[in-house]
Amino acid sequence: MNTSQWITTCGLCFLVSCISDINNPLAVDNDGDGFTELQGDCDDSQALAYPGVAVLDSETECMVDLDGDGYGDLRVDEDGSVMSGSDCDDADATSTYLAVDGDCDGIESIDDCDDEDATSTALTADADCDGVITEDDCDDADPNSTTRLVDGDCDGILVDEDCDDASVLAPTYDTDCDGLLTGGTVSAGASNTCEVDSAGSILCWGSEETGILSMPSEVFTMVSVGYDWACGLATDGRVQCWGTDNHGVLSPPLFNAAQMVSSGLGLHNCALEEDGSVQCWGWNDNGQTDAPTASFISVVSGGLHSCGLSLAGAVTCWGSDDFGQSAPPSEQFDQLAAGQWHSCGLNVERSIQCWGLDDVGQSSPPTGTYVQISAGDAHSCAIALDGSVDCWGDNTFGQSNAPDIQAKELSCGAQHTCARLFDDSIRCWGDDNSGQVSEIPS
Repeated sequence: MNTSQWITTCGLCFLVSCISDINNPLAVDNDGDGFTELQGDCDDSQALAYPGVAVLDSETECMVDLDGDGYGDLRVDEDGSVMSGSDCDDADATSTYLAVDGDCDGIESIDDCDDEDATSTALTADADCDGVITEDDCDDADPNSTTRLVDGDCDGILVDEDCDDASVLAPTYDTDCDGLLTGGTVSAGASNTCEVDSAGSILCWGSEETGILSMPSEVFTMVSVGYDWACGLATDGRVQCWGTDNHGVLSPPLFNAAQMVSSGLGLHNCALEEDGSVQCWGWNDNGQTDAPTASFISVVSGGLHSCGLSLAGAVTCWGSDDFGQSAPPSEQFDQLAAGQWHSCGLNVERSIQCWGLDDVGQSSPPTGTYVQISAGDAHSCAIALDGSVDCWGDNTFGQSNAPDIQAKELSCGAQHTCARLFDDSIRCWGDDNSGQVSEIPS
């Protein structure tokens, strides 16, 4: 049939339409795949792009299937959205399709940490998606954590730079790397709590009746709160006390260069001199202020007794021994704490030993490794290697219900406990009859 015959048969209206198709470049099949752009060919330069080429995806939608696996090619628009197609890698006929593997890393979406990142590790083995699988990860909830293989305590300091890779506290919070945390900048008493802030000023809160809230304005290095008074160690080695004066507790001796001060829940104080000698003052009905002539590296005041620790780790106690609180076990210790009727210490293996009254479990400590210990009226608390706090003994006011915290300092009062956290904030719990727990200065 020639053109004129076709025109006669089709009629003029069809002629115009047919000529339009013939002259329309969209009606040309440039890639020879049997589809023109007028027929829906999405890419007339690619022979494997036409409706139905990706039969496993769609028999009607125009796709590209370069690898011939039946799945359309993954194509991304300028705005980042995925266009027609679902194949991760259209050059690989074995690749996983987009519907279950968005980043085409071979891990299906349901198990993939990050289905936009082809390098991410599967969620089942790497909960925080940091590329370190759970068994080797310090903290599998923190994507920034360091692997346990090179950071045993997961404190971000590598083993060869860490003085104690078993403790998250060293060396950042245990600056001298002796495996112990020292107190003195926070102290809990009976109805008051005090702290030494970063400028060396003492801040106190709680009962207004004791006089403890009338703090001296000087620069201090440590503070210790007794029953209804407090004492502070000034930077020049002097000891100052304030509050309620019973039995001379506010009248310390003149020290040449005191190293520490400890106020008990009874009515006495003790302080350590630079030469290792100890002087105590206050009520002495049981000999609690009659410190022996010996050299110590620390001293603690309890209810009616006191204890000192020698350089060799030996413990000597004096004063009341009604419940055995002044009869320590014959082993070496690194740190001491004195409560009302009991005493505790960390031995050289950093486990806890307590002695004295145990009517509510105050002398029955948990097992484990600890870095600081403190004793109150009838309860005690200690900081573990990971900074967590464990308490035992009387819990009438919740003083032994330690919160889930990480602390670098701890102090047990009569019936409440306070801790200094890693961010230097103070957290207290227990008896709050005078605001000693809740009225922490902001």
